[in-house]
Amino acid sequence: MMAKAVAGDVNPYIPKPVTIITVKNESLETKTLRLKLYNWRLSFVPGQFVQLLLPGVGEAPFCIASSQLDQKHIDLTIIRRGILTTSVHYLRPGDAVGIRGPLGKPFPLDAFVGKDLLIVATGIGIAALKSLIIYAIENRKKFNDVTLLYGARFLEDIVYRDELKEWEKSINVVITLSKAPPEWRGLRGRVTDHLGSLRLGKGTVAAVCGSPAVMSSIADALVKHGISSGDIYVSLERHMKCGIGKCARCIIPGGKHVCIDGPVFRVADISIGAIGE
Repeated sequence: MMAKAVAGDVNPYIPKPVTIITVKNESLETKTLRLKLYNWRLSFVPGQFVQLLLPGVGEAPFCIASSQLDQKHIDLTIIRRGILTTSVHYLRPGDAVGIRGPLGKPFPLDAFVGKDLLIVATGIGIAALKSLIIYAIENRKKFNDVTLLYGARFLEDIVYRDELKEWEKSINVVITLSKAPPEWRGLRGRVTDHLGSLRLGKGTVAAVCGSPAVMSSIADALVKHGISSGDIYVSLERHMKCGIGKCARCIIPGGKHVCIDGPVFRVADISIGAIGE
């Protein structure tokens, strides 16, 4: 059952005020904002998102990148790409912004229980999966093997460096760089190059997020490695705009709205081609 915000959130158009309490530099182009909620709670499920409103600039959707156990704060990890996200990078602790949410359909956590969980992220896509990673760690006994396979282009593109070290204490963390420097001692290449070294197949459920083309190739590779398309879930967060199915900018082949029918989709319910759109 999808979680909803508490405290009179009957109008999805009205944002609630929140305050930035910390700004963390994850990489040259990526920051994580921690937002404090006053006099209300945000109850969400990993995979859901909020609309972030910057007065005078606009709004955009971002998946929640924090623990669902903390209903008084949320983290949003944002890469600088356009006018709004560039404005976000000038925000400082104490600044006020607005959020609407939680919105969208999350990961079906009950379907993951008792299985091997493979989380595959590339680039900033790991932000959409961070709350799921945290959930798996906080509920470690609910799962068998839990593996995070994370790929970035350059060493400086890796986000959540501190968290990755902590996560290694509870789950398997595998990092690969497609354009690794000579001093890099880890894996090299794309994430699809290393799927064969993992234990995959029946009993494995996968959660994937990255660029559309990368997600499509990962989903195709996972199927070839024996994971049913019914056990592969992708987050299509990047496709969205308004967040409530009104602007129709996020419709994918098959007529589904990413913001209300997703952003989490089971690959069996959409085409792999639709993922790469």
